[in-house]
Amino acid sequence: MKINKTLLLIFAIAGMLPPLVFRIIRLYQGEDFGTLGSLAKSLLTSTLTTVVISYGVVSVLFWLQQKHPWKEGITKRLFLEIVFTTLTACTLIVILSLGTHFTINPKENLQKSIFEDLIVAIIMNFVLVAITEGIFFFREWKNTEVEAERFKKESIKAQFESLKNQVNPHFLFNSLNTLSSLIDHDRAMSKEFLDDLSDIYRYVLQHRDEELVTLKEELDFIASFTRLLKKRHGQGVFFQINILENDQIKGIPPMTLQLLVENAVKHNIASKKKPLKVEVFSQDNKLTVRNNLQRKKEVFSTGVGLENIKNRYAFLVDESIEVRETQNSFEVILPLIVFT
Repeated sequence: MKINKTLLLIFAIAGMLPPLVFRIIRLYQGEDFGTLGSLAKSLLTSTLTTVVISYGVVSVLFWLQQKHPWKEGITKRLFLEIVFTTLTACTLIVILSLGTHFTINPKENLQKSIFEDLIVAIIMNFVLVAITEGIFFFREWKNTEVEAERFKKESIKAQFESLKNQVNPHFLFNSLNTLSSLIDHDRAMSKEFLDDLSDIYRYVLQHRDEELVTLKEELDFIASFTRLLKKRHGQGVFFQINILENDQIKGIPPMTLQLLVENAVKHNIASKKKPLKVEVFSQDNKLTVRNNLQRKKEVFSTGVGLENIKNRYAFLVDESIEVRETQNSFEVILPLIVFT
């Protein structure tokens, strides 16, 4: 906040109001309005007094805010504010009273005039201090709110970036484990697996910085990923995908399906005798990933998968994901996000 032409104009208008209001009240009460000359003198005196004192007091407040801000100590600042603004207002009113006495109102009693003007100056001073500091604290509060909101958004963004960055090493770690298992059993298939893995990881690198991808893009990716799983588990795992055409243009966080499908295979038995069936379908603006439940006894887990998806959705939309488990099945229901 600075003293500029607009602020000076406000001071001038504020100074013109009292004489006009008092004259109107007198006229309303049936008293004499007075001559135009006397009105002009009153307007000039009141406007000059208001502008000079307001300018002086507000200037002192700005100076105090720079040299002795409130954060350095409330008691010290309050003492300095009362002393400096009161001295400034009283000094200026005395100078103005002497000036107007010898120029505009030479017939008035100088001692009485100065005394009355000092009372007016003290009242004006406290009003100006209250208004100016009120505006200052309001602006500081607004700035604090803006800064808090900006910090909150930056914090959320940083957390979201952290969540996204968890996915890439998680995916690579599990894929390399799969590749290691294949090398021991089938070197030719492991070569094909490695080629497919290169194509898949290209997708990961392309979309790692994006918050959302279309469901169609994710489905194309998951088709490649399920091929890798089929190469490892053969007839031990089956995938059934049924997505409505209108839902394919909606969005989900990248690699969400991959995490869910990978978790289903990782935590459940997938063998020829006990095949694992993974269904992916859309309905009512939601995407469901469901598998029959046949848990493994002991599984090493990095703890990323489902919790990561929950947190990413929490940052993106108000809707949360649903996790349902029965005796025979486990399913995760994801809201589909409409691109804006």
